[in-house]
Amino acid sequence: MNSEKISPAGIAEFKFLRQAIVERNCTLWGSETRVDSTTNLLTHAHELHPMCREQLQCAYREALQLLTPRSTNATRKLPAASRYPAMHKFLRIDQSALMCPDMIKQLIQTSDTLEQYKQQLVISVENPLDALPSPVERRAMVRQLYTLKDRSGIKLAYNNYKLDTKPADLLIELKLYDYIKMPFPDTAIRLSLNTHSDLFNRLYDRMLELISVTRVSFIADQVEFSDSAMLAKHLPFNYFQGGYYSPAESL
Repeated sequence: MNSEKISPAGIAEFKFLRQAIVERNCTLWGSETRVDSTTNLLTHAHELHPMCREQLQCAYREALQLLTPRSTNATRKLPAASRYPAMHKFLRIDQSALMCPDMIKQLIQTSDTLEQYKQQLVISVENPLDALPSPVERRAMVRQLYTLKDRSGIKLAYNNYKLDTKPADLLIELKLYDYIKMPFPDTAIRLSLNTHSDLFNRLYDRMLELISVTRVSFIADQVEFSDSAMLAKHLPFNYFQGGYYSPAESL
């Protein structure tokens, strides 16, 4: 069977990356930590072998430890620029991991710890709801997301927003998400401006509509070049992330 061919040593190769998130004036506002794998574990996590899912859960638990502030004595020994970490700590996580009760408990515990240091935990959900195989699982996921918000000060971010993202995935009526992260490979937007098409205007209007209805804040993600940053500033983004502002660092 396939399950007998899985080698733990060949799967458990994770690395942890952190990248800054800045405000419109380029002031440091937050950071996002994500788990990266040399294998393809993060693409179809809900289909993984139980052994793989457990290894992924262990990786997320380690990522949460990396988010937890150091002790006061250890902090005093850090360089001045490192003593005051970003106040908003994002963790990018596959939604399948949120179905684990132990993971929910650890997220809440980490949020409580961060709150003592006046820091905010934000869960950046990796997959849309329609990636789940059935309505039953989608409803269960919504309940899990509400559990996080109701039992702690955790905030939620929708990751990988696009203009054609389904309103149902954003759960507009429920006002569940606090942030929307939008990748900003701006080729289509730039083409829209050059050809005088209405793509830029439609995106601008859609963002304003979501901000008005849900009070959500937009984050421009994957901003890699100065002209991309300049173009993103013409849209109602609140925050910015990408190699132009700060490359991702290994932890």
